[in-house]
Amino acid sequence: MLFYQHMPHPETLGMGYVFRTDSGKLVVIDGGLDAYSHDTEGSLFPALQRLSGSPRPHVDLWIFTHIHSDHVGEFCRMAENHNGEFTVGKFAFHFPSEAFLKKHSVAKDLSWYRRFRKAYCTFHRDPTAYDRHLKVCRGDRFDVDGISVEILRVPTENITANALNNTSIVFRLTAAGQTWLFLGDLGIEGGNELVSYYGDRLKCDICQMAHHGQKGVGDNVYAHAAPGICIFSSATWCWNNTEPERILHTRSLPEIRAAQHIVACHTGNAEWDLPLCNIEERR
Repeated sequence: MLFYQHMPHPETLGMGYVFRTDSGKLVVIDGGLDAYSHDTEGSLFPALQRLSGSPRPHVDLWIFTHIHSDHVGEFCRMAENHNGEFTVGKFAFHFPSEAFLKKHSVAKDLSWYRRFRKAYCTFHRDPTAYDRHLKVCRGDRFDVDGISVEILRVPTENITANALNNTSIVFRLTAAGQTWLFLGDLGIEGGNELVSYYGDRLKCDICQMAHHGQKGVGDNVYAHAAPGICIFSSATWCWNNTEPERILHTRSLPEIRAAQHIVACHTGNAEWDLPLCNIEERR
């Protein structure tokens, strides 16, 4: 198995990951921003072509954590520019209602929600496709050729502080004998909810650090997760932020300081064989 991290430009925040199984099946998580460093064509599509070994890549499972542009933008660009040139077996997401976004988010977030809706319908060649999509629920499970995914948390729209980040779904992925915890951009309130559900059952081998490593979940989530490897989808300016309450705080936590780190702005686009081990040289 292989794990690919999509980070085309070190100065731009974005989150995109791909798992490829031994038989070539693909699981995509988010995807990233649609234009890095003025790359108007996007860069995930050629990456998927390479990873799949096909000019018309097939994604078996595509998971979106939440509607922010740096997470769903590449899919939107692919649906707009390459529709019919790639296929997806299953989409997994749980986005809030448009009414919630109108009340609790800024205009650009609502704009991205509408762009994603349109792109999703364009992909399916069906103007009703988004409305008919079945949102994932807590407890849902997906299996792709030795990779298993369990949805641990979905938004209820009851949390209105840090509203859109707290709509992030959380899931556990198991691959090559290791457990991964994906937190998206989850905030403190959503993290407290997660801890109330699972406590020490959040323990994992590898953790995707919430909100690129800064201003995400509270320390309690990482205390329970206690990962051996931390994945930071951080841009250079984010990683080097010297404000104590930002990423330096996360990096100083005992559980995080003791772990190995993969930092997106240091590696750029990069891939690792699974299971992950001996990654210290990538830090």
